Amino acid sequence: MVHLAPIPTRSAVWSPVVAGLRADALDCLQTGVAALADLWHGAGSHLDLGAPLRFATLADAAGQPSVEASLEQRLAEAAELLGLRAVARHDGLDGPAIRDLAGAGGGAPLYVVADAYTMGWLPFVERQHLRHGFLVAGVGAAVTVVDAYHDDTRWGPARPGVWRLPAARFDATVRAATVVVLESGDRPRLDVRAVLAANARALTDGRPAIDRYLAAVSGAAGVDRLVLDTWTLSRSRALHAAWLAAAADLTPDALSDAEAHAQSWRDLATRVFVAAARGGPAALLVDHLAGLLHGDVALAARLADATTVRPAPTASGPGPAAHEVPGVRLAVVEALAAVLRLPAGATTGGLLRDLPNFNSFRLVDVIERVEARLGVELGPDDFGPASLRDVDSLCAAFARVAGSPAGSPR
Repeated sequence: MVHLAPIPTRSAVWSPVVAGLRADALDCLQTGVAALADLWHGAGSHLDLGAPLRFATLADAAGQPSVEASLEQRLAEAAELLGLRAVARHDGLDGPAIRDLAGAGGGAPLYVVADAYTMGWLPFVERQHLRHGFLVAGVGAAVTVVDAYHDDTRWGPARPGVWRLPAARFDATVRAATVVVLESGDRPRLDVRAVLAANARALTDGRPAIDRYLAAVSGAAGVDRLVLDTWTLSRSRALHAAWLAAAADLTPDALSDAEAHAQSWRDLATRVFVAAARGGPAALLVDHLAGLLHGDVALAARLADATTVRPAPTASGPGPAAHEVPGVRLAVVEALAAVLRLPAGATTGGLLRDLPNFNSFRLVDVIERVEARLGVELGPDDFGPASLRDVDSLCAAFARVAGSPAGSPR
């Protein structure tokens, strides 16, 4: 069935707000409260959501531990960190009931959580069931929907925006939702040093929970669980680094340490996704997950002490350089150009995520094209922590396999 997505519109109030969010570091339950925080308290206020650095799990539908946050947790954080208090909650409302509630509220924004399966502005529509938050920011002949979600999916990108849906279409979109009425109090003024000390204590005390989680995901957890959990953790660590850069009076070395750690989380999330998409054993990456979770504990302690000691990079055998293995760089560059539809010369270097049209789904296509051309196959252990970060490191990963005596042939 071909689904016609609604066309985004421009809002003088909301478009600048969603454009100013670090939406790539927020999950789909945080985006709504983040937008309200910046609307009511000023640009950048939402970064306070990144102040806590924690590790906690809930049981998913299969009884396995998950790091996904509950709606109750996100609302509690909105109150504590942003001063946004939930003054009313309504469960099971359909589209007409939401419009009635919005009208009775005089146009005040409503925070809505419903099933993304029917949300036509998202790539999940009629493809995947998942809870998703957005704002209803106005009602009348059309309903104004504000959704600041930013992600790349196998069905295409989701990007922050504003949409105006005819009432009938909105009613068809939202069939049963939780609706929260939020009010703004004074914005809390966070004591950065106290927050950093609390982070260090919480993560140190949380080591047993980390070990229990790692034992669980090393055993029964499925690949999809690892993909979602590393995605969630990478976003929270990126948001923490962004908050530190905006709010904390730390040394450049400390800020750089936090950003490097967040980048390591992004790298792991990409590696787990690639392994899962290729049908490989993402569980082999649990050791790397363990290293980063315990790295959270160490980072929090360093930040609380206001000093950072960055370990020297560990040298691993460099292997053959990409230029020493015939055809490797050409194969990688041409595969990137073909998959991303780039002009000649656009993929000679730099970060992969900065290339136009790049996302993790297209990276899988690139890898498979290069494998077919070189007659090799990469396994999970062929990718180091930075192998999926930039053009040179991707070339080096293929060079190590293509230039080895065995060559990991297909």
